[in-house]
Amino acid sequence: MVRKPRHDTERDLSFTDTISHTGRRIAAAAMLAALALIALLALRPAPASASTSEWSFFEDHSYLVRSTPTVRQNTLDEIKALGADTLRVEVKWNEVAPQPDSRTKPSFDATDPAAYPGFWPYDDLMQRATAMGFRIMITLAPDAPRWATGGKRGGNYKVSSTEFARFARAVGRRYSGAFAGLPAVRVWSLWNEPNHIFFIKPRSEAPRVYRRMVEKGLPALRATAPSGSKIFVGELAPVGTATKVLGPLRFLRAWLCLDNNYRRLRGSAARKAGCSNFKKVSASGFAHHPYGPFGLPPAKRDIVNIAAIKRLAKALDLAARAGRITKRLPIYNTEFGFQTNPPDPFVSTSPLRQAQILNEKEEFSYRYSRLKSYSQYLLYDDPPRSGSAALRWAGFQTGLRFPAPGGAVKPSYDAYKYPIVVRRRGSGVYVWGRVRPGKGIRYVQLERRSGSSFVKDGPEIDTNFSGYFKVNRSRRATYRFQYVTGIGGTVIGTSRTAAPIK
Repeated sequence: MVRKPRHDTERDLSFTDTISHTGRRIAAAAMLAALALIALLALRPAPASASTSEWSFFEDHSYLVRSTPTVRQNTLDEIKALGADTLRVEVKWNEVAPQPDSRTKPSFDATDPAAYPGFWPYDDLMQRATAMGFRIMITLAPDAPRWATGGKRGGNYKVSSTEFARFARAVGRRYSGAFAGLPAVRVWSLWNEPNHIFFIKPRSEAPRVYRRMVEKGLPALRATAPSGSKIFVGELAPVGTATKVLGPLRFLRAWLCLDNNYRRLRGSAARKAGCSNFKKVSASGFAHHPYGPFGLPPAKRDIVNIAAIKRLAKALDLAARAGRITKRLPIYNTEFGFQTNPPDPFVSTSPLRQAQILNEKEEFSYRYSRLKSYSQYLLYDDPPRSGSAALRWAGFQTGLRFPAPGGAVKPSYDAYKYPIVVRRRGSGVYVWGRVRPGKGIRYVQLERRSGSSFVKDGPEIDTNFSGYFKVNRSRRATYRFQYVTGIGGTVIGTSRTAAPIK
């Protein structure tokens, strides 16, 4: 990865009649107790009626792929305990391909999954993760092997769409559920940040190159991946820059052969852009990496951070109206996070602030039904590198833990497990939260700050089946919640403390 811009039981209460007087008295007493319990339950808030349930993506290539089986299993166990349900796994072409540094293509059948020597760590991960119940999304990812690039220059220079399609066919077959006892993977995406010069060169040719990769790669993958698989396109970097990143909306228009008003290119303009024989993109969803500034960026800036995600939705709908892409595509956040200082001295976000922002952005995502997932990139921060101060922290410090060795948890660790947001609503507040670990209805005890301590604020709250809850409170105050085993149960975990925001 490159440096990103700074950027949710019915109880059987039947009673058996008895013949004896004593038995009837016991039964009557039991009935009264049951009625009292029912009355108490009636006073509790109704289960949350959330209209959406988002996938919880998690990604950490270093610990899930480039690691030992023991580290891999420990990482999976920890991610499971945090409550994530979906793994994004970048199957990096040059990590599995034969002779990736060769100028000329080695002699092998590139559509045959058995002909790729580097799959073992991925196979091990797929088997372990599937057995644990994770949903897996495979991204057919860079870097390309040098022999699959134009001009034999490597570095993802004019990636060959023909070779990419062969690679897609091979990986689809390998994880089709019908190869060598390996599990089936049913969610896929094509490439990583094609609008970034690190992943397709030259930048000026990136829309045309990605267009050809999708035209050939999507049907090739669909031919061998499990029937009914979801295949996403996009995976765009969010912030346009002067030299490295084509703005996501500019890239989208060029890739889909549209002018600045989202009308089809025609005539000489279409021929010049290589759009004369454009084929409609029939995808299942659009993947995006909504990093970037915390707030809504200026309208004239080509930035699609999470606050501006509706701009992407509008662009996709205009492209669909022009017949270039599937209508009303759902949007998936597949890579996301906020870096912290410490350890990175070049960012301003403190670990406490990171926890707050991550919760607030997830609550925003929950309220926007077009977004179907929320993603956390990295469990551990990337370690410092050798070189200058700038190079030392050129990786990602978006983890829920500080770099290893050590790897102490940040405040965002528990905030990710138990996100909470308190928003002002009239003279009171709206409290949104989630118990991410577990399945089915869970129970939380809302607590309000009173002086220097916390007091219970009403009876326990039922979440929905995805662990979400949302309630209104008349008192504008600071809140937290405790995840409990049941009514009057013991505490399992506690959210961060959240003050009201606008």
